[in-house]
Amino acid sequence: MHPAVLDRMELIEVGGYTFDEKKHILERHLMPEAISRAGLVEGTHNFEIPDATRNYIIEYYCREPGVRSLKKYIQKICEKIAFKVVENDNKEKIVVTESNLEDFIGEAVF
Repeated sequence: MHPAVLDRMELIEVGGYTFDEKKHILERHLMPEAISRAGLVEGTHNFEIPDATRNYIIEYYCREPGVRSLKKYIQKICEKIAFKVVENDNKEKIVVTESNLEDFIGEAVF
């Protein structure tokens, strides 16, 4: 671009998603997609990712402005749940909690 044009360009700063926005995106879009992609069916397969755990993931694993890593972590959790469902023949309820989260997605980033 011509230097004169650059002088007149305005820098617009775009903020990232807030905690509440990420939570909404997780609930409405990312969770259903990850559950489906992992071959899980809510109500049929015996698993739970409580609200407190979802909040913990957003707070301690996904502080970046977007939701790309949140999508990656949720997908990884659902894939491991699917593996455990097959492994224990869907007999035991699999509950992802803050205390066992490292088993699913590793140590917290933040």
